[in-house]
Amino acid sequence: MYSTDHKRPTIWPYEHFRRERREGAEGTEIVVMKRGSAFPQTEAPTGVDTLQRVLVVTRWLCWVWMVAVVAFSGSALVHPAAAWMAVAALLGVSLAATYLLRTASDRLRSPLFLAVEVVLALTVAVGDGWVFEADHVFATSQDLATEWPLVVAIAAAIAAGSVTAGVIGALFGPARLLSAALNDFSEFGRRHLVAAFATTLFYGAAGVLFGWLVALLRRSEREISHHRARDEMARMLHDTVLQTLALVERRTLATDPELAATARQADRDLRAFLFSDGSVGKESVKTRIQTQIDRVGRGTDVKIVVNVLDDDCKLDGQSQDAVARAVGEAVANALEHADAAQIVVFAEVLDNGHMFATVRDNGKGFNVNLASQGHGITQSIVARIEAIGGKVSIASTPGQGTEVSLWTKK
Repeated sequence: MYSTDHKRPTIWPYEHFRRERREGAEGTEIVVMKRGSAFPQTEAPTGVDTLQRVLVVTRWLCWVWMVAVVAFSGSALVHPAAAWMAVAALLGVSLAATYLLRTASDRLRSPLFLAVEVVLALTVAVGDGWVFEADHVFATSQDLATEWPLVVAIAAAIAAGSVTAGVIGALFGPARLLSAALNDFSEFGRRHLVAAFATTLFYGAAGVLFGWLVALLRRSEREISHHRARDEMARMLHDTVLQTLALVERRTLATDPELAATARQADRDLRAFLFSDGSVGKESVKTRIQTQIDRVGRGTDVKIVVNVLDDDCKLDGQSQDAVARAVGEAVANALEHADAAQIVVFAEVLDNGHMFATVRDNGKGFNVNLASQGHGITQSIVARIEAIGGKVSIASTPGQGTEVSLWTKK
C-alpha cells in the first residue's frame, strides 16, 4: 500500500507470505502459510514515476534551449563567463537527475535534491539581469533560465506537495524584480509590476495544480494497489478458508446443524466481502447494523433492542461497514460472555455527520482495569474503529452490566 512518505507503492502488500502444499496423512493436502515471496514483488511504474521520467527529459530540453540562448546572444551578454557557469550548473542538475532516475529514483524526491535545484534555479533567474545588457529583463528576448522555474515547480509538487510547490513557484516573481534591479532597470511602471505578479501567479499556480495532480495519481495508485492485493488475498482465502468452511458445513450438517448453519453464514459473509467492493451495496447504516446483529444473534433467546437514527450520515460505505461490524462484534461479545437478559443497541448521526453508537447489556459485567481484552475487542472493535479515525470506550461494573461506546471521529 502507498504511504505518505512518497515511496513507490508495492502492488502486493502481502508479499511476505507464501503458500506451501504438503501431503498429509491418508493422502490429504495441507496448506501452510509461511513467510516468503510467493506473490509478485516487482513494482510496476506508477503515474508519479512516469511524471518524474518526463521531468528528467524536460530538464534536458530546457538545458539545450538555455545553451542556444547563451550561444546566440552575442554582444547582449555582458558577463558571458557567468552565463556559461549557469549552463554548467544546470547541466550538473540534469546529469544528476538522470543518474538518480536510473539508480535511486526516491532521491529525486529528497529535500536535499529539491533544495539544490531550487537554489540554482532562483540564482540563475536573478542572475539573468546581471549577465545580460541593460533593459533585457522586461524585453521580449529569452531569459537565461528559460522554463526552469516550471521544472522546479513540478519537482516541488512531486517531492513536497501542493502548498510547498506553490510557495516555491511564487518565488520566481520576486526573483524577476531582483533580476531587473541587477539589470540597471530603473523605470518601473505598472506594467512591469503586473508582469512580475503574473510570473508569481503562473508558477505558483503551476506548483499547486501539479501538486493536486500528483495527489490524484497517488490516490489512484493506492486504490489500484488495494484492489490487486484484495484479488490475490481473495484467491488465497478461496483455496484455504472458504474450502474449510464448506467442508465443516458438509460434515456437520447431520450431526450439528447449528455449527453447519454458522459455517454456511460465515462462508456467505466472507464471499460477500471478498468478491464485492467490501461494502453492503448502498444500504443505510441502520440496515447494515441490523444485518450484523441478525447475523450474530441468530438462535439466541436474549432480547436485543435496536434503535438507529441514520439521517444525514456523511460516512462512506467502508466506514459505515466498520461501524456495523464493530457493533455486531460488541453484541456477539455480550451474548457470549455477559449472561445478559437484554442488550440495547443505540446509534445516531452527530451534527458533523459522523456516527456515535453504544451497545449496553444488563449482564454480569467485569472489572475493566483487571480483565484482559481479547482479540474480539482489540481487533474487531477497537482496531476497526481506530482505523477509520474513531475511538472506543468500554465501561463496566461487576454485577451491573457493560456498555461499549464508539465514535467515528476523535
